[in-house]
Amino acid sequence: MRFFIPGNPVPITFQTLGILLMGGILGLKWGFGSILGYVLIGLVGVPVFQGGNGGIDYISGVTGGYILGFILASTSVGFLTKIGLNKSNSIWAYIIGTILVYIPAIIWLSIFDFGWPREGMMLSEAVYPFLIGDMIKAIIASLFTMAIGYSKLQKIINK
Repeated sequence: MRFFIPGNPVPITFQTLGILLMGGILGLKWGFGSILGYVLIGLVGVPVFQGGNGGIDYISGVTGGYILGFILASTSVGFLTKIGLNKSNSIWAYIIGTILVYIPAIIWLSIFDFGWPREGMMLSEAVYPFLIGDMIKAIIASLFTMAIGYSKLQKIINK
């Protein structure tokens, strides 16, 4: 499911929720491997990204920085939950992971000229429209992790 804000080529999707949960549930090692595999199969053309997209042309477009941010976010959430941001304080791992999606995206959009975002509108077009939804997804990921029991999941995964 995806939604587009008028004039914005980057869709609002549930991908970030899945990316956050990869790190939070699978942990550092498996979360990193899963997200890296996801991005690599998308890179070679398997249509795994929003709207059934994939391939080098898609990743080298406006969403490329966000997709790179997925790797950073999932890995950092896995690390942060491993060092203790789990259970009731897991929200912080997910919020930090969410923010880390934007860092490569902003750098990417600053380096390459896609005609979007408009000059001087980086934050208002490429970050702010997504923050509320992404924070809601971070809360959902945290609640989901707490509901199913972080420590039980880690024991199952690490066997």
